[in-house]
Amino acid sequence: MFKIGLDLGYGYTKGINEAGKRIVFPSLVGTAYNRNLGAVFGGGIDDILENLHIAISDGRDRSEFFVGELARREGKNTSYAFDADKINHPNTRALLAAASVLLFPEEDVPVHVVSGLPLEQYVHQKDEFREMLGNFRVMVELKGRDRVKLIKYNRVTPFLQAAGAVYHAILDDIKGYLVEGSYLGLIDIGFRTTDYIVFVINKGRLVLREDLSGTLDIGMAVLNNAVDKMFTDRTGSKLDIPQLMHLVKQESIFYRGKEIVFRKEINAVKHEIARVIKDRIKIVWGNKLDFFHTIFLAGGGAKQLKENMNDLYNSIRVVKDSQMANALGFLKVAELEEGR
Repeated sequence: MFKIGLDLGYGYTKGINEAGKRIVFPSLVGTAYNRNLGAVFGGGIDDILENLHIAISDGRDRSEFFVGELARREGKNTSYAFDADKINHPNTRALLAAASVLLFPEEDVPVHVVSGLPLEQYVHQKDEFREMLGNFRVMVELKGRDRVKLIKYNRVTPFLQAAGAVYHAILDDIKGYLVEGSYLGLIDIGFRTTDYIVFVINKGRLVLREDLSGTLDIGMAVLNNAVDKMFTDRTGSKLDIPQLMHLVKQESIFYRGKEIVFRKEINAVKHEIARVIKDRIKIVWGNKLDFFHTIFLAGGGAKQLKENMNDLYNSIRVVKDSQMANALGFLKVAELEEGR
């Protein structure tokens, strides 16, 4: 089967297929419309990920959406799939369709997809997630690309989100990490949630310590909300999503003829987010923390918070390709599943 690892994150959708094709785009969906002048004024369709305009048909209804960067720039009623019940959120279907039409092979072959949920959602919604993916069957048109594809999955494997990142994290030195009796931890700092997961090494295998693993209802969206309020407090105006994303990334914005800098305030919020994550995890891990071999940081917030997380432990590493870590791990899981 053709294998795909897909991470439908609250902030960004990430995916990779067995041919090595990667995608990353904001998990934003907006109502579509005709962009007749887009190509004339620098909005051409040369970059697919910058211009994801899709049409979805399930045999009864047909809907069009802007997804990712295009939704951020030009979408109407643009939103994230921010509900705790993300499985049934209408935006999830659009994100799933957009990612799949980009990652599916040209030829019609069976497809095996591995995707994940945060730990607590995985425990309670794994079967529902499998059913949703297994029943997903739509025709997707990639507008402006002359590509129409039937999207369906012949095999579906739900997986624990942060565990996928662990698989990816240890691949470069498996023997070096598998120190008997030691612990490996990973903190996956996402947009809406932060997962933490722990494995103990027993007889050369990773054994999940469920009692030391969990999900925190805090992520980098806290930074977005704080920056949004900062801007309003300072200017009396509101930011839309594209402006807010720009300000969070650049730490400054041009407003009414001058640049307003928020670097100091943004760093203070990052420090506070990291403090909350560390304090809550320390309560769970307790004195077991002294027996950890390595703690990995993954997710979109890993690099942003690394400096503020360093004092949690003396061996903290940001996973290579930290934003893509779960998707890469999911692809590895697909390979292992099919090798059994």
